[in-house]
This record gives sequence, C-alpha cells and structure tokens, in this order.
Amino acid sequence: MSDNSSGVTAGQGKEDEMVPTEIKLMADKRSIDLYLKLLESGSEKKRDIRLVVVGKQGAGKTSLIRRLFGEDDIKDVTSTNGIKIHKIKCKAMSDDGKWNTLDENYEETETNARLLKEYVGKLQDKRTIKEPVEAHIAFKDNTPVTSVDESKKLETASKQPDIIKPPSEHPVNPQQPNQSSEQAAKDFETMLSAKSKVDVNDKEEYATFMLWDFAGDEEFYHTHQTFLSQDAIYLVVTKLNEAYDPKAQALFRLWIDSIHCYSRLEEQNIISDDKTTTSGDLDPPVVIVGTWKDAVKLEADTVEEACRKSLLVYTKNLADDERGHVRIEYFISNEEDDCSVFQQIRLDIINLARGMRTWNKDYPLKFIQLEQRLQEKKKELPIITYQEIKHISTDTPNPLSEEELILFLEFHHDLRSLVYFKDLPENIILDTQWLSDAFKCIVTAKKFQATTKIQTKWDEFYHTGQLNYEVVEYIFKKETTILYEHKEYILKVMEKFDIIIRPNQLEGADENPCFYVPCMVKAEPEIDIYKMFNVTKDIRKRSTWLCFKFIFLPPHLHNHLIASLSRKYNIAERVVTGQKERQIALFKSTAVFELEETTKLRKLLVMTCPNVIQIQVWEFGEDIKNGWYKYIADFVTEELNTIMHTRFKMSNVKFEKTWECGLTEPKCVTGSNKFLEEPITEYQCDTCQIKHMFIDEWSDQQNKALTVSVIWSIYHVQHTSCLHQLSDDKNK
Repeated sequence: MSDNSSGVTAGQGKEDEMVPTEIKLMADKRSIDLYLKLLESGSEKKRDIRLVVVGKQGAGKTSLIRRLFGEDDIKDVTSTNGIKIHKIKCKAMSDDGKWNTLDENYEETETNARLLKEYVGKLQDKRTIKEPVEAHIAFKDNTPVTSVDESKKLETASKQPDIIKPPSEHPVNPQQPNQSSEQAAKDFETMLSAKSKVDVNDKEEYATFMLWDFAGDEEFYHTHQTFLSQDAIYLVVTKLNEAYDPKAQALFRLWIDSIHCYSRLEEQNIISDDKTTTSGDLDPPVVIVGTWKDAVKLEADTVEEACRKSLLVYTKNLADDERGHVRIEYFISNEEDDCSVFQQIRLDIINLARGMRTWNKDYPLKFIQLEQRLQEKKKELPIITYQEIKHISTDTPNPLSEEELILFLEFHHDLRSLVYFKDLPENIILDTQWLSDAFKCIVTAKKFQATTKIQTKWDEFYHTGQLNYEVVEYIFKKETTILYEHKEYILKVMEKFDIIIRPNQLEGADENPCFYVPCMVKAEPEIDIYKMFNVTKDIRKRSTWLCFKFIFLPPHLHNHLIASLSRKYNIAERVVTGQKERQIALFKSTAVFELEETTKLRKLLVMTCPNVIQIQVWEFGEDIKNGWYKYIADFVTEELNTIMHTRFKMSNVKFEKTWECGLTEPKCVTGSNKFLEEPITEYQCDTCQIKHMFIDEWSDQQNKALTVSVIWSIYHVQHTSCLHQLSDDKNK
C-alpha cells in the first residue's frame, strides 16, 4: 500500500500569481479563469490580514490583545468563551504603529472608500472630474448637506451614469440600461453621503486586521480548527514561568504542530525592509509571545537570559522545519511593561504582513460591491437566504452572474468571512462571530456552562458526548430569538463541520434523537474493549491492524474520521448490567462500528494513539479471508485525504499505511511492518513469538499474487502436458 499524496498542483505563470490560494485549491479548476475575468472587469488592491492568537488557558492572550489595542487597564480581564473576532484598521505604509478598533459601521464606510477612490481615479483619468472629490459630509436632521460644488458634481454624475458605474469595458446589462444607470448613480451618491467620513484625498494605504482571539480551554480546540488558515499570522502565547510543566509544553507543541499542518514554502518569499522574512522561512509566520516575564525565576545574569532559557524548554523538541515558521520572539509582562513594548509588536506584525503573499493582491470590484450590500444586510440579520443574496448580487451596477456569485460565496467561505454550503442552500451565514457564538452554546468549557434544570443530562453530555435533544432545545431557547429560530440550520452546519453527529435514523425511531459530539467525550472504556464485546483472542476472528502513521496527527482528525464513519455505519451499542438503556461504544480516542447492522456479526474498531490511527475488524461469523476489507481501507484512506487536503487545505499532512499482528494489544501497536511490493505468505510475529500466515485482509495484492500464481501453475501444467503430447506424437 502506497503513501497518500493528494497534493494540489498550482498553475504556473504571472496570471496565476494574481489568484488567491483559496481559488487555486478549489475542486473546479475553472474557478481560476473565472476569477481572472472578474479582475479584468475592474479591481483594487487588497490588504486584509488575518491575525490568530492561540495558547493555553491563562497564558494572557486577552490581556495581550488589550495592550496591543492601547489599553493599559487589564485588571477586569476574563477568560475568552469560544472565539472573539476583532476588526482593526492601521496605516499600511507610514508605520505609526497605531491600531484602531472598528465599530460596526466601519465595514460599510471602508467599502465605500475603496469603491469611491477607484471610481474617482477612473473619472479623473477620463478627465470628467478635474478636481478631487471631497466627501466630508455634514448631517442635519438625518439629511446629508453638501457644498455647492459637491452638489454640482452629484448632478453631473447623475447625468452621466455610464461614466459612474464601476470601470468595465463592457456594458453589464444592455437590456436594462436605465435601471443600471439609476442604481449606479444611487450607489455613487450613497458613497458620497456615507454615515462616516470618507476622504478620497487621503493617499495613505490602510490595512485591515481580522484578529481571532481563541479561547485556551481544551474543549474549544476542535471548533478552533474550523477557523485556521494558511494565510494568517499566528501569535502563539505561552507562560514563561510554566516552561517545565509537561501540560504547558504539550499545548505549546500542539499549536506549533497544528500551524505546521498548513505550512507552505514559497519559491520566492518577499523580503521586507527589516529582514523579518527570509528565503528559508515557512508560512504561515509565527510570533511567539512569552508572557509572565515578571514571574520567571531569575536563574541567569539577566531577566532576558532567564526568559530565553525558559522559552528554549518549549522549543527544544521542535523539528527543524517547524522552526522555519518562527519569525520573532518576545518576552513580556502584560501588567508591568510600558506601551513602547506593544508598539514594537504592532510594528513588527505589520512588517510581517507586508512580506506575505496575500499582501496587496488585486481584488475584483464586483466582489467589493456585493460586500458593501452584505455589510448593510448584516446589520439587520446575521443570516440570509440564498435567494435573497442572489437578488442582491444582481441588483448592483455591475451584477454578478450566478457562477460568479457561487465563486464569491465559496471563496469567502474558505476565508471564513461567511459560511456557505452548496448542499445547504436554504441559508448563508454572514456573521462568523454569530456562528462561533452558536458553536459555544454546545461545545464549551464546563466553567461557562450555565446551571440548568436538566443538569443530569448536561453532565451526561459532558462525560459521554451524547447530546439529548431536550438539552439542545433548552440551550437554544435561552439564547437569542434569531438563534432559536435557525436552530435546525445551525445544527446542520455543525454536522457539516463534524462538530456534532446525527445518528442514522431507523424507521419508526424517535424524531428527536440524541446527537453525538465526539470532541466533548471524556469517558474512557471502563473495561478492556475486547472483553466489552466478548472478542476472542483468535487470529481468525481479529483482523490484522491497519495503521495510518503520521509524523504529526492533527488533534481534530480523529473526530472528523469518526463523523465520516458514522455517516456510513452505525456506532455499536452494548448492554450494561443494571442499566435499562443501551450505551454507545463511543469513547475518547476509541469507537466501535457495526459493519453488519442486521446480524451484528462484523464490527470495526477505530482507535487513536499518539500520531497513529489504527483500525481492526472483528469477525463473529466466518473466518477472515484475504482482501475482505479493502473497501474499508479505501474508504478510510479517501476520507482522511478529503478531510486533510480538500476541506482543511492541510497540504503538509501526510501518512503511510502499515500493519501489525491482530493479537497485539491496542496500546502496544506501533505499525512497524510495511506493506511490500512482493507479497509474503508467512511471517515471524514479534508479539506472539510464533510464525503466522499473512492474510492481508486490507488489500487485494495477495489475491492478485495468488491469482497470478494459479494462472502460472495452470499454464505450466498445460504447457508441460502439451510438450509431453508432442513428444509422444513424435515418438509414434
């Protein structure tokens, strides 16, 4: 069995450099040509940066963010529940080091500015406007008041609609020119009379940060993976005074490993002025922030040396390629350091952003127009129907075709600026903060769980991962009306992200069953898994272990695989003495599935050990034979590749398939045996210390070898017989 390799080969050439990674990696390769055509119809430079802050609970992430925002008072900081998303605007070129947090009206104003500057530039190029347009608008009784000159410009603009529309060489809707012109004039007037000031004379280039503050509690890690990205800057925050705590070390390594899954070595990295990016660096870039500097024991000549010694404890076991992500290291005290320390961090982050491949990319004006409309809509509701967004997308001066609209939605879904699933067409989530808040209603740390009238069922969920529908009803009913009204759709989205599992429904079963939430399962099997299902120690009844060995196994991958298998097979149930209800065999790192739902004579065991996913089949009927389970091996292989490379774009995650004797205890499985091109018939088992026949249940290689052997034997017999016959005839 060969190693998996479903990497995506990006197109070559100058035009391909203009296409975002998310577009390149789409399954439909026509998306690249479509995006390039969109750019031809008009574009502007995009400088949006994703900044993700991760680290252990209590490391000081939220305090750090406040200090970066220029807040000195951090005494009332509380733990983050789920994910908190902040929008920040800063000057991209002049480096004044100021970050301005933005209110809810900013997105609309900023989009207006982007469009307006582009329009004015085009108009000035055509000599239709000699003087720059000034759009500082005063308001009186909610009515915009403009100067005489501006009024004349608006009047002129209204009389020349085909000049005002977005720069495009071709008319967008020739059958309805008046409607398009009227809408263009209306949009232009809206931009000039924006609720916030738009200064088209401002030649400064601005960048917008989307800062994602991830909670440090373990329960949130699975949902966090939903929002990780290749094109982000990561601030990994760790407590310097906990350097010798194994748990702190493990969590630091988990985040570095998780980020490394998305690594990409650029052929030609851009090198910024301060040399923060070099040709040997790996993206995504990582900034390590060591906090609690004031609590580090001074076992060196200086505080700086003591802090560096502590950080080396965290980083000493990192692989060489993982170190390629680390650009800068800081040792700080959120409470004691002055503002100049955080000013320097802000400057270094913007310099890192300039060196990223996503910096200053051309972006279609058609997309900006739709963003503008959706930003207005998002103020009303965080969720919208597909038909409504389709209507909005065609009601712009430069309408989007349905193909372009779907590309817009899929692109922004990959960016997680909205959530869109083609097979869930009824709704689109415009506000990812709202979605994150919905996630944390169910997947949350115990300290954030509110006291409920159904506490017993809540405790059962927290321990076993079984979520009773009554609990779901109670949770969402306590939240906002809009959340409760869209409860069913949110549950479907959580299924798409593999956060919850909806069990296969049997005919006549309860319409409101329990859900399974694998990432919340804390329970371990109370007895040996073989004793639990009365599996005999017989090599004819236990298949060989099939092992998927990773250099690093992303922590959420097991849960995604369990979700994939549960859509194909039912999770096995067992009778527990003294209990009326059956219990499902879903545990932390272990699950058992029914391969034969009617007879229950064949089951699949799935287990996760450090950097290994291992599976085994149990036979309670016939003996295991060659090649019986190739379809299971193929299914698991395909699902793992789809999860890693298609859904999460983790281009750097790979595995190899190996095997182990089926009588080896699960915790002792290492997968030390490789599948060979030349099939074998027997082997000396290190576990049993005896010779075994090699059955090779997971592939048809052995069967092919046997078939070839049989054919050759038949041919040999027939050929020998013919030779003997010829010899006899000759003698006669």
